[in-house]
Amino acid sequence: MSLKPFITGHEELIHDIKYDFYGKHIATVSSDQHIKVFDLDSATSAWILNDLWKAHDSLIGKVSWAHPEFSSSKILASCSYDRTVKIWQEQPDEMPGSGRRWTKLATLAQESYGPIYDVCFAPNHLGFKLGCVGSDGIFRIYESVEPNDLTNWVLTTEIAILTLLLPAKSLQSSFGIEWCPSKFTKTEKFVVVALDQGFVYGSVPKQTDDDETSGEKYMKICNLPEHNGLIRSVSWAPSMGRNYHLIATGCKDGFVRIFKASEQPNGDLRIETLAKLNDHKLEVWRVSWNMTGTILSSAGDDGKLRLWKCNYLNEWKCMSVINTSNRSDSRGIETEKSI
Repeated sequence: MSLKPFITGHEELIHDIKYDFYGKHIATVSSDQHIKVFDLDSATSAWILNDLWKAHDSLIGKVSWAHPEFSSSKILASCSYDRTVKIWQEQPDEMPGSGRRWTKLATLAQESYGPIYDVCFAPNHLGFKLGCVGSDGIFRIYESVEPNDLTNWVLTTEIAILTLLLPAKSLQSSFGIEWCPSKFTKTEKFVVVALDQGFVYGSVPKQTDDDETSGEKYMKICNLPEHNGLIRSVSWAPSMGRNYHLIATGCKDGFVRIFKASEQPNGDLRIETLAKLNDHKLEVWRVSWNMTGTILSSAGDDGKLRLWKCNYLNEWKCMSVINTSNRSDSRGIETEKSI
């Protein structure tokens, strides 16, 4: 099997690429301050440029798609080193490639004192909300309070993840957000990673009716342990009927870690390390679960994409390796038969 390069046409480094809910659209963001959206041509399986536009005044770090149930047209959120999060909506009547097909709905996170490193829409069952985190070490949640007015977003939550303001060094500070995708947890949960620490938060009932904010209250319920470097990526697996959660991280120390999170009667999580996988040998930049939460993919500085699966002995093993290098010794996909 050969790998076909995806040519985005960005002029500088690409920092993030995301599929939409149906996997038929891709958004990419770059240091060139532009967002590009591509549509899948079902007849040729080629990706066709939907539109590109200058979205921010500095490099764009992350992009996130909103669930399609909230609008008849597609919605994106992007975050940047210009200290803002912006929300965009597609205008299907505009010509593709015109630069006018996506319009700005709102600009958020102006309360931040530094770059915004990650933005992520919450699962649709939690409502139309998003979280963002930046170098000021504060995790913020914004909610759309008027279903008929998507330009109106309210800051409902601020959580101080770190107490020290960090310098704005490109890619030297790692922050990330991952919401728990399960509808059946006792409380709303999410992970925020900051540097070499992973914090899991859960919602708690408000104590009084005169609380300062109208949104949920959150408290830290556990940490993700044992990291010896910056956490570059975190992924929370879909539950698919399991009575526990799986959370994976990719770390600068070269390890992919898989944690089992068991929900306690009070809504807390008990964390157990299931696997520490160092096949990459070098820094791990991204981890991601499949739709059933049974296969984990990881990508690292070794130029390889690895797929991990749990065998009948409850051991996580590498089931295949995809060589993504452009070097002449690239051999495509190697399959591990021991799984």
